[in-house]
Amino acid sequence: MYIPAAVLPFATLRHSADWRRWSELTALAPPFLTPEFFALNMPLTRGGTPLVAEAWTPSKIVGALPLVREGTVLRALRSDHSPSYDFCGTAPGLDAIWSCLRADDGWSELVLDKVPAESLLATRLLDLARRDGFPFVVHADSRHRYFPLAGFEHALNSKFRSNLLRCERRAGHVVLERITVPTRADFDAALAIEAMAWKGASGTSIDADPRVSHVYEALGRLLGPRGRAALYFLRSGGKRIATLFAVEDQHTLFALKIGFDPTAATVSPGHLMILAVARDAEQRGLAELNFVGRDDEWKRKWTDRVHELVALRIYARNARGLVRYGLREVIKPLLPEPIRSSPRSPFPRHCQRADRVGDHTLRARLAGRLDSGLGIRSGLRRLLAKTPAAAPAKQRGEPSQFAVGTWVRVLDRAAIEATLDSHQRLRGLEFVPTQWEACGQRFRVQRHVQRLRDDHGRFRPVSRTVLLEGSDCTGHGTEPAGCGRHCPLMYRDEWLIPASAPEASPQETTEVRHARVRDAADIIAGLDAFGRRDGVTFMPEMAAYAGKRFAIKGQLGKVFEYDRWAAPTRPIYFLAGVACAGAITGAKGPCDRACALMWHEDWLILEAPPRDRAHPAP
Repeated sequence: MYIPAAVLPFATLRHSADWRRWSELTALAPPFLTPEFFALNMPLTRGGTPLVAEAWTPSKIVGALPLVREGTVLRALRSDHSPSYDFCGTAPGLDAIWSCLRADDGWSELVLDKVPAESLLATRLLDLARRDGFPFVVHADSRHRYFPLAGFEHALNSKFRSNLLRCERRAGHVVLERITVPTRADFDAALAIEAMAWKGASGTSIDADPRVSHVYEALGRLLGPRGRAALYFLRSGGKRIATLFAVEDQHTLFALKIGFDPTAATVSPGHLMILAVARDAEQRGLAELNFVGRDDEWKRKWTDRVHELVALRIYARNARGLVRYGLREVIKPLLPEPIRSSPRSPFPRHCQRADRVGDHTLRARLAGRLDSGLGIRSGLRRLLAKTPAAAPAKQRGEPSQFAVGTWVRVLDRAAIEATLDSHQRLRGLEFVPTQWEACGQRFRVQRHVQRLRDDHGRFRPVSRTVLLEGSDCTGHGTEPAGCGRHCPLMYRDEWLIPASAPEASPQETTEVRHARVRDAADIIAGLDAFGRRDGVTFMPEMAAYAGKRFAIKGQLGKVFEYDRWAAPTRPIYFLAGVACAGAITGAKGPCDRACALMWHEDWLILEAPPRDRAHPAP
């Protein structure tokens, strides 16, 4: 039977009779594959034009694939808050949708992330692409830990089960609240608990972004009355000590967001919440609890079972698609590693200072590139710059009088102002506004700066200049400073005086979150032809940190690009003690700027703070 299909604007479908038919199609699917969920998540996506590839018969829809068009790239319509992505419909419906896409010459790549490995997308769609000669690649994406609910307590590790029961006794009378239609007060209470631990401090809690909090509140209002969502609280001694927002279908409970009160950490409130929710779901006849999200360490205490997710990339059989496939998937892997990753690689490798990682519209990106002269001005400056004939190719400036590791004090404001010219500079180096807050403070000398690559790509010798530990462009004031990337600030010797080391004092106990860098092969497999993921360059020297564990220094909240502040398209982290060594500059180096390296969330395995590692931390 012939099944028609078309790619329609999402808004058109939303205001037609097909919206109800799409809802009927997803009646038994996980709630995050319903049309309402896709509509709510649109403000959280990367941008572009939302579409739906749809197949139908005279009486119903038999296939729906929500997409976003970004230029010539079609992507899955999903955000960081989408547990996974999948096609809903029948195999003939997917066949019809593929026929429609195959005939459309306007796209060059079809990129689908977070797809279940057993999905029709990962099996039948790839078979169709192979049949029609469309090249494609499949990469491992993420893993969702889960466990069957029937008899789950007996299947737990005996030591872990004993610890759970001991915490349950210590907590006293524990009560689980399951609220299917939460009030605004209930939702506010859940947000407050979820932000209590490290999430609030790191800016990753739900209430850190009004768009995200709106999504979860709206999901509760839409899905709760249908019995497909619930807000859970765990009470101990009459006090709410943990919360969980979950959605479910007829088979599985999906634990989306969990939080706990850190003052109750001694009784493992997060784990007790999972225990109570699993007992309730088992009693109600559900078959599985799926943690979704990252494969965090705490989830491994519950189960070693995983649902594998994959990332698909199908290239169109047109000139643009085939060129991209040839460069990225054929030529690049065949090149020797030194050619692929060295500064002389035919696939350019820039340092991360050139990366644009903010969430910008295509128009803003084009305007920014035009405003910067498309790099032509910087190239002309480098070309026309005259280098003295007697200067050595790797000229370095004079070292600082302050040895690395010694302590110095930054002069007061009046003394520094006396050294500056009308442009707030000394020997060409500006004393930026963020540095005023360092006046009078003591710092340890981190590094001498004797040569660097400036913002126009030129290498310059630098004399009598240092970097100081703990002084970077982000600052600690109320106003935004720098560009948000934690770049170290440079200090001339004239701005410093020797100082004695501060007296040792008891250090405050703070919650420090850690992360382990993923295997280099896994990271590289997810990079584009220019060594980037979502705009973030994985520089070759970063591979040396693979498998190692570091404290998280901070997260990139906003970045100043194209003359505006913007949030990154995906979470980006900074690791303590990890800085750029300038290896990317090759023979032209060194570069002593020691910029903080940016780490894409997909390159890290995030852990909870040490004292909370036994407790859930999404």
